[in-house]
Amino acid sequence: MPPRTVCVFAGTREGADAAYVREASALGHLLAESGIQMIYGGGGSGMMGAVSDAAVLAGGRVTGVLAPGFEMEVTENPGVSIRTEPNVAYRKRYMCERSDAFVALPGGYGTVDEVFEIIITQLAREHAKPLVLIDTNGFWGDFERLCKGFERQGFADDKVLASVTRLPRVELLHDALGIALPARAGAQTASA
Repeated sequence: MPPRTVCVFAGTREGADAAYVREASALGHLLAESGIQMIYGGGGSGMMGAVSDAAVLAGGRVTGVLAPGFEMEVTENPGVSIRTEPNVAYRKRYMCERSDAFVALPGGYGTVDEVFEIIITQLAREHAKPLVLIDTNGFWGDFERLCKGFERQGFADDKVLASVTRLPRVELLHDALGIALPARAGAQTASA
């Protein structure tokens, strides 16, 4: 069954290549166009701002989840519903419990922490929700190499990475999550 709500993990910075922000915007647009609600960390800058602004612009429903202590620009987009949790652990728990799937865009320490949170809660059998990494510019390659190192050194088994999907582009997300392609308004059929 396709997800109704997707949690997006993303950085508060734009990254060193404009392709990162383009993919973030494409993801926000795709989710909104597909009628999927988005939950994310509530940031208004960088990748977070790009994905949430694009989703709202395309008519999507977006919830930003904040926790005190973060030094980040909070979204001021009136189309984003804001929820505040008492701390980071509750913030991650809220996003996890209310999402049917997770998509991680490139980001920094917080994004990687959130990805590991999903992996650990899967290992603990708290859920079996899909996790997709959008691998713009091969961003998640180093993450995969780190995890493969855990395996080689005997600290993890290979089933963990087998449960994570890496996609080079957002447009491939439809197949990975079983999302139906939205009907295009005004689409013409060719006549014979």
